Amino acid sequence: MFKLINWPRVRAERYHRFLPEDIRSYLKSRGIPATYIERHLLGWNGERITIPIFGLDREVLGFRHVKAPTDISDSPEVFSDSELGVELYGWEVLAKKPQRIVICDGEFNRLVLEANGFPAVCSTECADTFLEEWLPYFEPVKYVYICFSRDRAGEAAAKRVQAILPRARIVKLPACAGDVTNFFVWQEKTKLDFEILLANASTDEDDPSDAPPTVREFRPLLKSVRRCAESLRKSVRLHEIVEEYAMLQARGKRLVAHCPFHDDREQSFSVYTDTDGYFCSVCGAKGDVVQFLMDKESMTFGQALDALERFEFTHEIYGTG
Repeated sequence: MFKLINWPRVRAERYHRFLPEDIRSYLKSRGIPATYIERHLLGWNGERITIPIFGLDREVLGFRHVKAPTDISDSPEVFSDSELGVELYGWEVLAKKPQRIVICDGEFNRLVLEANGFPAVCSTECADTFLEEWLPYFEPVKYVYICFSRDRAGEAAAKRVQAILPRARIVKLPACAGDVTNFFVWQEKTKLDFEILLANASTDEDDPSDAPPTVREFRPLLKSVRRCAESLRKSVRLHEIVEEYAMLQARGKRLVAHCPFHDDREQSFSVYTDTDGYFCSVCGAKGDVVQFLMDKESMTFGQALDALERFEFTHEIYGTG
């Protein structure tokens, strides 16, 4: 029995083998690691960068052709094969039914998000082109976010996509970033920085457990010490300290992690960015950034303040001296 040959796949592999080293370096400079260049078969057809668009079964549906960085002509920045039509770039991600996903604009932005650990998809046409026939594939995904470029066109496109997918939350990038690539590459923001943007995009009705618990602050008798503690609570955010002990992930308006105070397999530890408080639904640990260090490192109140003051300038809880 003859085996059908997927000729688009053969073309994708051939283009990938022809990828010049200078184009490969350009892709890396845009925040796309070598492993993702290989995994997604980014290639070169002699004139343009080729991006294969995969289907649900990893078959190649067609190509997107991106202008080379040295091309100064008036030709379009990117265009699709005539037979491709409107598709999602990232069908293979939806096939895995992730807990969350980011809808972004542009194939390179999608790869940058994936390289930073965020499952993402984008339309092969303009940002606001989102087909209703795609909706069933998003139903198993609990958290859906929309993150388009920070300009009027991007904001308008995000609202149009949200009108089709109402439960999706719009992520607002900082004005200085512009788009996802600028956020991670040029602004040198971290995965945790983007997790906070995701948490800020959620609303109170997303998850009833998003309401922060009441935390009673430890208040020393001396006013000077109280003023010092209040200043450090404002300058050193709780999530910065917790990130030293656990990997935080946005869930609704919270950042969740495996509890650093006990053997936790359920991500029962929550950090509330609005109030800078934490709470574990299993062991009951709760407090603020000072209490966290007191409990985790068995520090006194004064030692915790010293550690926060040191962290403010060195980003180290313990000095290296």
